[in-house]
Parts: sequence; structure tokens; C-alpha cells
Amino acid sequence: MTTIKIGMLGFGTVGSGVVERLTQAAAKIEQTHGLHLELTTVAVHHLHAPRQAKLPAGTRLTTVLTDVVSDPQIQLVIEVMGTVTTAKQAITTALEHGKSVITANKDLIATAGQDLIDLAHRNRCDLFYEASVAGGIPILRTLTDSYATDTIQAVTGILNGTANYILSAMTQTGQTYPRALAAAQAAGYAESDPTNDVGGLDTTYKLMILTRLAFGQQVTQAQIAPRGITTLTADQCQAAAKSGWTIKLLAQAQRQAHHLYCRVAPVALDSTHALSRIDGVQNGVAIQSQAIGESLYAGPGAGSTATANSVLNDVLVAAQRFREGTRGTAITGVTTDPLPIINLAALPQEYLLFSDLPGDILFRWATDGQFTIQPLPDGGYRTSRLTAEQCQALQASDSIQLVPIAGTVAWPVAVKS
Repeated sequence: MTTIKIGMLGFGTVGSGVVERLTQAAAKIEQTHGLHLELTTVAVHHLHAPRQAKLPAGTRLTTVLTDVVSDPQIQLVIEVMGTVTTAKQAITTALEHGKSVITANKDLIATAGQDLIDLAHRNRCDLFYEASVAGGIPILRTLTDSYATDTIQAVTGILNGTANYILSAMTQTGQTYPRALAAAQAAGYAESDPTNDVGGLDTTYKLMILTRLAFGQQVTQAQIAPRGITTLTADQCQAAAKSGWTIKLLAQAQRQAHHLYCRVAPVALDSTHALSRIDGVQNGVAIQSQAIGESLYAGPGAGSTATANSVLNDVLVAAQRFREGTRGTAITGVTTDPLPIINLAALPQEYLLFSDLPGDILFRWATDGQFTIQPLPDGGYRTSRLTAEQCQALQASDSIQLVPIAGTVAWPVAVKS
């Protein structure tokens, strides 16, 4: 039996889930893997704050991060405290002290992941972060392992449970946006400040991580230019559904003619599309690749149990690699030459158009703007393909809501790299 000493940073919702899962799975891990995972020290902000889980006997609480990241007895560090600056400093110190690190910190991995990966390699340590994207779906290791000999062409995902819960409620039951958000908060699916979730930033960070692994590309928040769901209404969602579309907050990245196109925005999916059936707080990731074709991976995207399970699986892999002396390969994607990054909104495509303006005004605008609109039976319109300039002119009016329709993009016939 090999004992691996573990330290943890943070003891909130996810940290409590990790402790519970570690306690419940300890006997199975010892029996099947010959590993005794000993949680020795947990660093917290307040020593006497109420906790959701009971620590194992002998585990020490501390308010000093260096008690974990610099302790020579600790071999592996779990970071579940959140933040960016403080977490980066702590993980950096842990890696510099030769410790493998498991983190669920999507904000940090999205914005500084490559620097930390490089540091892990230099110090022959592991850096695993499966729980940073779609907590209950092992999508990162799937991308790096199952697609190692394949070429990924597109990744499309519903990556935020809060936004998906709200859109599902507005579509299926007609709840207003404020009521759906309040219900999500009451159920524990939404933070008291849901800005990053409903504004698309959380999804953007996850797409940044996915594009690094799937395409070997570093994409920025500015290039993705996220749009959230806060301007959508239940009437719009239901009108779209009655006409055969489901509006979802989608993360999209697609390689086309030596360019990478990406976007985070509400998108109208045909109701026969597999992702259109991912409801509530569930997440889903659709992958299109050269060899396998279309694949869909679905599961819970948030919650302490699902996220903690991903963290613990990373812990187990890291512990095995520590015992075998094979550390030093953080989760990394393919290595490719940089591709030009273009937002999907720059390409002509069809849209659902919603507006309170009279139809004769909209038809006149369409004629003047050299495009067409087709009324939908239960409200709204379907446009012909609009250029980015035409969209910008329409959206200059606060009375116009445009939702791109998936699968209608006009790709450039030839793009010079």
C-alpha cells in the first residue's frame, strides 16, 4: 500500500464535495489501486466558518497557504478555492516545490493555463484540471486521449448549467427571465451574482480551454466576444420552439480553411439537433472529427458531487503517476501553428429576428437593407443571410433582437492563410 499525502486549498462547496467523495471512495481506491490517499492539511480563509463536510481524523485546518504548498511532506495539492491571482501564486509555488496539482479553476486555466502547464513540465510535475470544464463529463481527457490520432474539426457545447436552466425554464414553462433566475438561485444552481454565467463569460473561459486542447490554439476573450442571455424573453424562446428551434447559449469553435472560427452566444438550434435536448443544468459537448464523425458527450456540468468526482479522478491519476515516477505531462492538446481567429458573427448567416416594431417597418428595413424576412407562425421572423454590417445596422435599434441560426453560415469559398 502506497500512501500519498495531499493538501487542499479551499473548503467551500466543491472542497466539501471532494472531502465527502474521498471519504466514501477511500476503501475502493485502496482495494483497486493500492493507494492510501491521506488528506493532511486544508487551507481556508476562516478557521471557524461552518463546513458542509467533516474532515477525516488527523486533517489539519490552517489559514496559511504555504502550510500546504511549501510543506515537503505533501506530494499533491488540490486547488478548489477559486480566485485567479491568489490561486496562480499558490499553484506556482506548489509546482516549484515539486508537487503535482489538481485544480477546478476554469478562470485561471483559461487565462494563465499555458504558463502553468509549462511550469509543470519544467518541474516534472502533473497539472490536471478536468473539473474546470463540464464538471461531470470527462471531456478534457477525452479530447487528449480518445482523439489523439484523430483530427477535430468542430467543438460545440452547452457549458453553463445556470444559463441552460434559465433558457429551459423560459422555453418549456414560459417563466420570465427574472423568475427563472430566481428559481435557479433558490435551487442552488445559480450564484447570488450570476453575471459571469448569464453574461457568457463562464462559457467563454471553458471554450478557451477546449480550443487549446482540441485545436492547439490560444483564443482570447476579446476574440470570442461573448454575448449572454439577459436580453432574451420567454416569448422569444417559446416562439422559436414552436417554429422548430431551441435557443441555447452555445460555445462554438470550428476549423475551416486554415482559420479557426469561434463564438459564445445564444444560438437557435434545430429541435432535432442532439444539443437541443440538453435541458436544465445539464451540459453537453458535441465533437465533429475526421475519423469518428459526430459524437455527443453529456452529463451534469456543475454541483459539488459531479465536480468533486472529476477532481478525485484527477487525484487518483496523479497519485498513480507519482508512485510510478512518470509525472511531468500536464493535460495538453495538440501542437499546431497559430491559426487566424475569426468570430463566427463576422460571416453571413441566417437569424431569428424578434421585435415589437410593426411588420411594415421591418419589411421596409429589409427592403432597404437588401435582405428578406419571413414571418414565423407564433411571432418573430426568419431572415435571409445577413452580413455583419447588416446585423450591426439592425442592432443599432434597441427594438431588434437577433439570434443566429445554427448551420446557416456561408463559409468563404477560399480563405488565404
